[in-house]
Amino acid sequence: MIQGISATEAHKLHPEQWVNIYELGIAGDAEFYDCCQVSDLDLEDASEYGLQLIDEAGKVMRVGESLK
Repeated sequence: MIQGISATEAHKLHPEQWVNIYELGIAGDAEFYDCCQVSDLDLEDASEYGLQLIDEAGKVMRVGESLK
């Protein structure tokens, strides 16, 4: 299971936070899409994506570790 937040809530994160982006499917599945910093997010429909927080080394972080 992937834990994170909806891309519609990206404004709650620090702009320099790194995230894995997952495209969310209708059946509840998630497919890896890309990796970038929050400030570089450019998603056409943010409601179709989820964000998994990672550190600069790619290690998964808890959501509370990076909220503004």
